[in-house]
Amino acid sequence: MDIFGIYQAMKGMSHTYFQSARRTGRTVSMVEGLKEGDRVGFADRKEAERVKSMCRERGFEIETVVIDPRQPDKVFERGTAQGRFVLDHSWVEQYYLIAIQQAGEDITYFQQKCSGFGEAHLETRRKAIELAKWDISP
Repeated sequence: MDIFGIYQAMKGMSHTYFQSARRTGRTVSMVEGLKEGDRVGFADRKEAERVKSMCRERGFEIETVVIDPRQPDKVFERGTAQGRFVLDHSWVEQYYLIAIQQAGEDITYFQQKCSGFGEAHLETRRKAIELAKWDISP
């Protein structure tokens, strides 16, 4: 793990932003910008159906696709959209969290593999101090 606490800070900042952005109208704003033939990517079917219904109420149809944020390349299996392709904010949030998690794991791996045998890798006094600054535990 990075001894500077950057990973924990990134997780904390992301969590804070995602929570503060709730109920701010992002979905409604996205729907207002969509048009007939657009395709929207979602992380879950329930939200996809809700947005599709909102579009129908406004008099146009969109295509929805559910994509696992851990496997974004699966979107290419659907071919090109008739209109634009847009990713829902919850999908984007999950994708960023996964990327941050992977970066933290990569740094830990690099440090462990490049350190001498028996050297302390994760637990240092400095790391504990830095992590305490960004603790987001409930």
